[in-house]
Amino acid sequence: MLTLTLDKPGAAPARKLQLSLNKGAAFKVTVAWQCDASHQDDIDIHALEARNGGNGAKVSALEEILSTYNTTKMSPKTGVLATAADSSFATPSGGLRHSGDVRVQGNTETIVIEGSKLPAGVNEIPLFATVHKAKHGAGHDEGSEAEDEAAFADIEVCTVTIADESGRELGAYQLSKEFGEFNVVQLGSIMHGDNGWEYAPVGRGFTGTFNDVLGHFS
Repeated sequence: MLTLTLDKPGAAPARKLQLSLNKGAAFKVTVAWQCDASHQDDIDIHALEARNGGNGAKVSALEEILSTYNTTKMSPKTGVLATAADSSFATPSGGLRHSGDVRVQGNTETIVIEGSKLPAGVNEIPLFATVHKAKHGAGHDEGSEAEDEAAFADIEVCTVTIADESGRELGAYQLSKEFGEFNVVQLGSIMHGDNGWEYAPVGRGFTGTFNDVLGHFS
């Protein structure tokens, strides 16, 4: 397993992972995490159907944001994505599908990317993980009310794994401790270009809400 490190100004770009030459290929991104029992932290994963014309990945509509915060279940007034009976949700195109919010220690959340269903022009899928306070149910300590806001320093282990549609693992990364001060991390981007589908392991840290982060992609 490789280490996902914090992107630093002037540093050489991280080596991209070749995924597939097939534009219609499908991939599953799995994020697994574990926090100390003295904390009550939860990780959510998010993705964007973005277009990158050379000036960075951009989205222009709420429907292009795959996030539990963008579901009608979590945000009845502003969310636009419907939640299915099994708690999963997807973008209208079907190009991105989320397994649903999970608040169980040691569990995982997944995003499936269907290249054949992505809207025309979408060539980059930025991936994010956010950490926040959440109750995990019986067997998990509630922690102290005096604790600081959640950050990745509270997370013991966080990994991201990319597999093809057959389930074959293509790459796996573990977040370094460099992300400790942040509560939002870009886990990289899955991109389509002249070399087909590639994963760029760009580790960017943010402090603020997910909406603050979206400001960099709009």
